[in-house]
Amino acid sequence: MGGEADEGEPAKRRRTRRGRLAYLALVLVVAVGAVPLVLILTASRTVLNPAFYSQSLNRADAYDRLYTEVLPDPAVGALLAGLPIDGSLITANLRTVLPPATVEAMTDEQITRVVDYLRGQANDVELAVDLAPIFDNVSGLANRYIAGELGSGTTYPVTSVADFTEDVLSAINDIAAGRPPSSLPTIELTAQDTDRVLPLVLDRFAPDARARLEPRLRAQLRAGDVAGALALLGPQLFQGDELATARLRESLHGSTLDLGVRLSDLRDQPAISAIEKLHDVTAALGWLSVGLALLIAGALVAIVVLAGRQGVSRVRAGAGAVVAAGLALGLAGLALRLALPNPLRPLAGPHSPLPAGASAVLVDFSEQAYRTVESDYLRVVGWSLVLGLVVGAGSLLVSLSARWSATGRRRRLATALVLAVPVMVSVTWTAFPGAAAESRRLCESSPSLCERRYDQVAYLATHNAMANSEDRFLGPSQDPTLVHQLDLGVRTLLLDVHHWTPAEQVAAYLATLAPTTRAALEPLTRGAVSRRPGVWLCHDVCQLGALDLTATFGQLRDWMNRNPTEVVTLIIQDNEVPASEIAGAVASAGLAAMVATPPEDPHGRWPTLGAMVDSGRRLVVFTEQQDLPGTFLRGFYRYATDTPFDAKKPADLAGCPRNRGSAGADLLLMNNWITAAAPSRHAALAANAAPALTRRAQRCRTEQGRTPTYIAVDFSTIGSAQAAVDTLNGVPTAAGSPPGR
Repeated sequence: MGGEADEGEPAKRRRTRRGRLAYLALVLVVAVGAVPLVLILTASRTVLNPAFYSQSLNRADAYDRLYTEVLPDPAVGALLAGLPIDGSLITANLRTVLPPATVEAMTDEQITRVVDYLRGQANDVELAVDLAPIFDNVSGLANRYIAGELGSGTTYPVTSVADFTEDVLSAINDIAAGRPPSSLPTIELTAQDTDRVLPLVLDRFAPDARARLEPRLRAQLRAGDVAGALALLGPQLFQGDELATARLRESLHGSTLDLGVRLSDLRDQPAISAIEKLHDVTAALGWLSVGLALLIAGALVAIVVLAGRQGVSRVRAGAGAVVAAGLALGLAGLALRLALPNPLRPLAGPHSPLPAGASAVLVDFSEQAYRTVESDYLRVVGWSLVLGLVVGAGSLLVSLSARWSATGRRRRLATALVLAVPVMVSVTWTAFPGAAAESRRLCESSPSLCERRYDQVAYLATHNAMANSEDRFLGPSQDPTLVHQLDLGVRTLLLDVHHWTPAEQVAAYLATLAPTTRAALEPLTRGAVSRRPGVWLCHDVCQLGALDLTATFGQLRDWMNRNPTEVVTLIIQDNEVPASEIAGAVASAGLAAMVATPPEDPHGRWPTLGAMVDSGRRLVVFTEQQDLPGTFLRGFYRYATDTPFDAKKPADLAGCPRNRGSAGADLLLMNNWITAAAPSRHAALAANAAPALTRRAQRCRTEQGRTPTYIAVDFSTIGSAQAAVDTLNGVPTAAGSPPGR
């Protein structure tokens, strides 16, 4: 009997050893099979899913950065150089005629190309953009802009018909070259004078066009409507939009802008090689994933059965296999991360084939995409480890429960307390990380500004704040809406108020346009054939962009209610709109309880921001031309001076000369933008740079004896104007904050 027992012991050990080897082999099968299965699942959720690219673009703010980083890039200006339209006219208006939704649709085309390639439905990926939608939107843009400029230009009197004719012909030459004349001559013409002028004006037209235009042109000249006459002639002469698109097509060899990047050109990159391998095996991925899942499931079943035969816990054996798979996935992910760097990162270098702004957006998009792939993959790794460890630990606790029942009650309570207290503290700290933090009083998002007077703080201001591309203004000076500007940190809004532009001139102009041009213009001049009552926020011509004043003030009221610690200033250019109507809009919008009354003495003491916040009187409203003593509506230039607002080149922004207002005023508006044919995104990139703004602010301190109160810019989302304002206020700018705040 003893001999049989001795002989059975080695056999038992051999069976145990074989069982362990079998277990390890099965665990290896689970781990090795999990790696390609998780890679396939991750690829299906990310690189083979169009939504993955759209989400990465949105996380990189790519569609907004097209207007704030790509269009201001000097390389874009070089692309448009030589066209008969100023490049700033196109880049300034492009967000209006080509909004982010259209750009997103164009981008979807690129996403489709990428996904089709990865799914094996195409042989290469060519990163190129079809610019046909841009051409369609650019077409007619200059005509529309010129129409608006003709309606808003100034006039000057001339004394002789000869001078009048010469100046009108000069204006016609400007229009034909794509330049809206800044002013127009006026004179009262007799019927004989009109007969002398007409042949000279119509000389460059073909006989049939001359016969068609002459009756209406005669009537407009006799009525003294020179702008209407030129608006009638302009579309017949100006071919700038067609020439612009034709030259762009010629330079691009069609309507496609080749970004200079093809997948086949990057095959030496490890990540691209991996993508090509994915392209080659995509068709088999579905069956491969099913096979791997069945293999892993079978191995897990075999592990459980084997553990039962060996007298080992089935649960812990399965959990151990899951943990091993998680570790294998983690090691594989680390190896892949080291072996497959971001292939688009070199585009950010000095030898990139793309403009710097475009390169930055594309690289940020690729970084977002990489992070998404990694997070999806690591989520599976983490859950595998957590699941395996929790299940295994639970099984171990169950097995230990019998031993715990044999210990004393006090020992069990002490053990539970030792384990529970750290867990409870950790959970509480995680759930309420700031519970013990002392609440802070904030003014303009900073506690340090509460004790400063209103006139001791610098505020970011937006020039023509209402003229923004989100509200579809033609010739915008800003991109975000008024409320969005406030969200981004702007605290002073420069606004123009008007009564609705008389419609007759615009209606006459529309009637002269070709059907396609009229169809493009009419959505932007909706309401042009009738008058609109009330007061409007417009820039020169309301038909090219307008916001109802009372409704907009209502949006301002809602924003201030949502942001009870913020102080906002309005500087209103009141163009023949009575102050009573502006005050009425303030009252109708429910802002009466929020307005602050400036000190009666222009050099009087302003309240602190903290006092304004505490009182609820946090809205300061100035008008440029009117003053109502004893009310909240005071004339701006009684309290302030400003700098010139007609800078044409960067050198014009170097100094800080006084323009309007009396010397020694307590408030200073630093107008800091460049405008030529249209507000310039490219100019804003340099003009809104924080170092340039702070240098000019110091010049203001030297030349005018005070730091600017309001720093007004075009395209406030371009550059780093808010950082300059924060520097002047001595408050930190949050890292990674948006340009506004």
